[in-house]
Amino acid sequence: MVLVAVAAVLLVAVLLLVGGHPSGALAPAAGSGAASNERPLALIYRNPPLADKDDAADAAAMLQASPYQFRIQYVGPNDLTAELLNQAALFVEPGGEVETETAKEDFAHEIPLVNQYVAEGGRYLGICAGGFVAGEEGYDVFPGRVGSYVDSAGAEAESDKDQAIQIIWRDGSKRTVDFQDGNYFAIPPGTPGVTVMATYTNGLPAAAVAAHGKGKSAFIGPHFESAPDDDSDDHTNFGLDFELLDVLMR
Repeated sequence: MVLVAVAAVLLVAVLLLVGGHPSGALAPAAGSGAASNERPLALIYRNPPLADKDDAADAAAMLQASPYQFRIQYVGPNDLTAELLNQAALFVEPGGEVETETAKEDFAHEIPLVNQYVAEGGRYLGICAGGFVAGEEGYDVFPGRVGSYVDSAGAEAESDKDQAIQIIWRDGSKRTVDFQDGNYFAIPPGTPGVTVMATYTNGLPAAAVAAHGKGKSAFIGPHFESAPDDDSDDHTNFGLDFELLDVLMR
């Protein structure tokens, strides 16, 4: 009987090890009832022009290709609920056309839901326009003051048109990425729980992850998930997204 009990314990331990995620433990939204063997759910906001359909599709392709192999569900203002967020490991605000001056009104329904979701343990990823509304102007899940990179001193990009620019990744290497009117965050020195993943060539943060309550948020100013040429299938910067996701989801 003792041998049987020991064997049972060993079997349970093996099953737990097999069920582990290759990139570390996911941090699902607070209260998530998803089965442990189910791929994590990512909700991608899609509401043109605030959240562009093509940008949402690019984000979905990147997330599905990532080591997390996210399941994707698109959501809009009429179907985003606390219950749905509670099932998700990640909420994504993709590129689009947003105005920080009117964001509180434009996202009046979504802001309290997403803010509470992240504070209680969820994850937020804002790409380009999604970065502009990550701070106090919108969802208020990222620390610091948001600004337009094009308008910053020493910016390589001289206009908001779609173009290739260089950024400096956290390992010191220079990377060429897609950019279209992206943002930066002026993060107060000493802010706890912040990991800067990339800077623009003028030193401003181009991508970062920050703690918010029990959860985390991230912004990416450029478009790592797409190429400057719309007709190109070259997504060589997926790897940058994957590194950022690993920090965000831990």
